[in-house]
Amino acid sequence: MEDSTHIPSITKQEEIVTQMCICPDCPSWVESGERGGFCLDTISKSKYISEKNGCICSECPIAKKVGFENSYYCMRESSEK
Repeated sequence: MEDSTHIPSITKQEEIVTQMCICPDCPSWVESGERGGFCLDTISKSKYISEKNGCICSECPIAKKVGFENSYYCMRESSEK
């Protein structure tokens, strides 16, 4: 029986986030082989996205669930204000 307070491993969290990620639908997205999930602290910002061409972070199910309020997580770490 799994404990209801079990916290998934970082690897599992990253897998869940990248599966739910809507980053590839973003106007700022650059096709480069990155998986997205930039809002998660353990996933670094994009190495390829450098222009702000529109942002859909506010529509992201992950950002909504966690309560993130910023945008352009692809270009800055989620901990930045």
